[in-house]
Amino acid sequence: MTRVARQTRTERKQARTARRDTLLVLLSRAERGVLSHPEAVLLRAAVEAELVAGDQARRAAGGQQAAARRAQQRLVAAEQAIREVEAERDERTARLVIAADLAAVLCEDFPGEAWSLPKALLALCAGELTPQQTLDSLAH
Repeated sequence: MTRVARQTRTERKQARTARRDTLLVLLSRAERGVLSHPEAVLLRAAVEAELVAGDQARRAAGGQQAAARRAQQRLVAAEQAIREVEAERDERTARLVIAADLAAVLCEDFPGEAWSLPKALLALCAGELTPQQTLDSLAH
C-alpha cells in the first residue's frame, strides 16, 4: 500500500474511534437522563453515521462475497476442463501406443524399404516425424 492509502486508513480509523467515543458518552448521558437537546441532535448524527458506515460495510462485504463465489465457480469450471483435457490426452495416448504397436508389427511383417507406410506411422507415433513430414515422406 502507498503512504497515502495508509494515512487514509488511519484517518478513517481515528474518525471511527472518535465517533464511537462520542456515541458512548452520549448514550451514557441519555441513560442517566441528562442529555440536552444539542446532545440529542449530536447523538442522532452519530447513530446515523454508524448506520451509514454499517450499510457500506455490508454492501462491500456482499460484493466481495459475490466476487469470491464467481472466482470459485470459475475455478471449478477450470478444474473440470483440466480433467476433461487430461482424460482426452490419456485416451489419445493409449490410441497412439496401440498405433505404434501396430506399426511395429507391420514393419516386422513387411520388411524392406518398399513398405514405407508402417515405418512412417511408427516414426510419427515415436515423435520422430511431424504429421507433415510423415505425409511428405509417403508422397515420394
